[in-house]
Amino acid sequence: MIKPLTHIAGVSVEQFMKEDWHTKPRLFRQAFPNFEPLCDFDTIAEMASDEDIESRLIQHSKKGWTLEQGPFEELPGMNKKAWTVLVQGIDHHLPEAYDLLQLFRFIPDARLDDVMLSLASDGGGVGPHYDSYDVFLLQMHGKRRWKIGPLLNMDLEKDVPLKILKNFEATEEFVLEPGDMLYLPPNYGHDGVAEGTCSTLSIGFRAPTQAEVLAGILRDLADQVESSPEMQNTLFSDPGRGTQTNPAELPDDLLNFGVNLFRQYTSKSPEVLRSTGCLLTEPKPHVYFVNNTEDQELHEIIGVLAERGVALSMKTKMLFKDNVFFINGESVNPTDDLTVKQLQMLANQREMDPSDATMALENPEFQYFLLGFVKAGWVETLM
Repeated sequence: MIKPLTHIAGVSVEQFMKEDWHTKPRLFRQAFPNFEPLCDFDTIAEMASDEDIESRLIQHSKKGWTLEQGPFEELPGMNKKAWTVLVQGIDHHLPEAYDLLQLFRFIPDARLDDVMLSLASDGGGVGPHYDSYDVFLLQMHGKRRWKIGPLLNMDLEKDVPLKILKNFEATEEFVLEPGDMLYLPPNYGHDGVAEGTCSTLSIGFRAPTQAEVLAGILRDLADQVESSPEMQNTLFSDPGRGTQTNPAELPDDLLNFGVNLFRQYTSKSPEVLRSTGCLLTEPKPHVYFVNNTEDQELHEIIGVLAERGVALSMKTKMLFKDNVFFINGESVNPTDDLTVKQLQMLANQREMDPSDATMALENPEFQYFLLGFVKAGWVETLM
């Protein structure tokens, strides 16, 4: 199991989280000394040609900006200037990128999003812009010049296929080399331009919108209302009401009838917990899972898991709160305390070595859940 970072370029992660996270940018020179690239240019081109991996090609010339969606059979040559290919979610496909993401688990998994890779020719970039999420920009190959500044004007260029800031004013400028890393909080202007051929890794952290969270909660509450005989049959009542001088006026107690129902829901409410946990683990549209155990009997699957150990798929997102677990948009509720501890171990460590897996599989309830995860393609063998 890969342990999260405790320091970045001599700065403790505790200090970084208290002083910088979500509030101000920070440059880390040689955050990863002697950094070895996660892959070569051919591997990047392969990923950009894969229909199961989201990719975009951005080019800039005197005619303006162009944006194409992948996959791409062939990328422009490196001798052609000012193009960039963005490959999304490489941590789902490249073990080295998945391992890199584990280093950042000093931040809650609920906030972890993915690793994006940017490969650019000389002069390549995506223009001055801002992101609505926290991001670490880690230089992998070559050099990239970053200009950054607080977002004073959010006006965007018109008739451009990208969200490019119209009046971006940089206040700081850095050239990043392999192993250097720049952290940017949400809504902070930045513009990165390749100096020669370069590649950059973006480790992004998702922040759900109020609309996403509330819509999910309301959908779950609607399902509960439809399936609850008590709520369907409980009527508004108003004993002791006095006479009405304005008969067309809505009574306050009737207006508050629904509002008071909402007040019973808190962060501990099963409906709120379930909808939020499922939202935060929901796979993105282009992510899918494959069951590789269709031809195996249950005892064969259990034997292999016990022998080799258990690991969550690189694509799997698993969270928990107390004894409720969320995995890839679904929730499970174990009833046994031992199962809860074992599932928490799997969620926190993302793997179980053969000895832990063998012991856990002796628990019928854990075995039941794990076999369900395996058949869904959410869990694999460790080796």
